[in-house]
Amino acid sequence: MAAADPFSPLPQGPRIHLDPLAARRVFVAPERAGRPGAADLVAMSETGVSCPFCSGNESATPPDVLRSPADPSRPWRARIIPNRYPVTIDAAARRPSGDASGAIVAAAHGVHDVVIEAASHERSVLAVKPEAWRDVWQLCRQRLAMFADRGDLAWATIFKNSGPAAGASLVHLHSQIVAIDFVPPALEAKMLAAERTSFAAVLAAAKDAGRIVREQDGLLAFVPHAPRQPYETWIVPQAPESHLHAAPAAHVAALADLTRWFVARLAAVAPGADYNWWLHQLPFAGHAPAVADWHWHLEILPRLAPLAGFELGTGCHINTMTPAESARRLRGDAR
Repeated sequence: MAAADPFSPLPQGPRIHLDPLAARRVFVAPERAGRPGAADLVAMSETGVSCPFCSGNESATPPDVLRSPADPSRPWRARIIPNRYPVTIDAAARRPSGDASGAIVAAAHGVHDVVIEAASHERSVLAVKPEAWRDVWQLCRQRLAMFADRGDLAWATIFKNSGPAAGASLVHLHSQIVAIDFVPPALEAKMLAAERTSFAAVLAAAKDAGRIVREQDGLLAFVPHAPRQPYETWIVPQAPESHLHAAPAAHVAALADLTRWFVARLAAVAPGADYNWWLHQLPFAGHAPAVADWHWHLEILPRLAPLAGFELGTGCHINTMTPAESARRLRGDAR
């Protein structure tokens, strides 16, 4: 007779598995296997099936939770909708289950959204007018503020997968927002590091080493000291700011402009390169101790080389370009 499943009391839907030996959390979401892949996208184009993210096909997606402009009588330029294939489940949290080895499974409590960043079938940020692109980021800021007010969510991020090498499954311009009920390990590690080395010191070192690539309205774009790929760039406010949703509107607009600038520069120095970006901000109030000198920041990682066995097995990356050279090329400086 089969042994009883110690995890069976959990609700159906995405779960988080904690491996006691690797100290690793993994979101297990079998429903995501139904996402459209490359073959599906080719079939859609060949059969004339329209993109579900395009204006006029709103019935092919869940209803939006936010839109820009907010007036439903006007044509939309950006929408935030629930992800049809989420890694989280927005339901009442239940007690985690475990087994004798120390393995733990818990419901993946949280929210997973898609940000549709253009009404027309655009593939690049550069196809969106600057003012419309700023509206996208203001919409994201508004959504993050909604999550911060809930109380049951600990942290949220915005991330973009641009291109197949970066994990995109649809070509229509979009990002995603995920809010979860715990602080992820990467952020915990960075918060501990920020208590030893301040953001102010990191930014000063970047200036001294010539790794600043652009500055706008209180924000800096710079190549970090240990970039994982050529042209990796972080965008960060010069003064401490814990959360993007609490940042001044001018900083959100500057972030929009700097991301658009970066995409243009990446296309110039590495044509056709795919990329990811993600937001690292502090956990919401009450879910972790504050970090006095924290600066929210957007990390942008071009996908110019695949992650291979050494990187996956050790967590150490191999880069073929110095940080200073990446910064020089992004700025467009002559040798």
